Amino acid sequence: MTDDTSPTREDLIAEVARLKGELEQARVLGTDATEYRIPVPEGGGTDLVVRRQALINGMGWAWAVSVPGYGGGRAWTAEGWQEAISALSVDRLFCWPDAATAVAEARRALTTA
Repeated sequence: MTDDTSPTREDLIAEVARLKGELEQARVLGTDATEYRIPVPEGGGTDLVVRRQALINGMGWAWAVSVPGYGGGRAWTAEGWQEAISALSVDRLFCWPDAATAVAEARRALTTA
């Protein structure tokens, strides 16, 4: 006995094609992204803000990661957490080579703190 509600092979192929299209659209959008906001539940519900360096300040390849807060928040830098991100130099603030590294380093720092 077969279940008439089961998807057919053609339905599954069509769904995979649709998902591939959505993934490609997300990749295209991601290449132009300049900021991500990432919730970190394991860090007490903290939101990480990951920003790409503006071209006016340099090459535009470096990334910064910060935690919003009163008085400017904190940034995770190569030297550790720094208060008042607005007071940091561009070189110290944008110290990560890519967004994934910035997020991984900040998650690690949040969970070990």
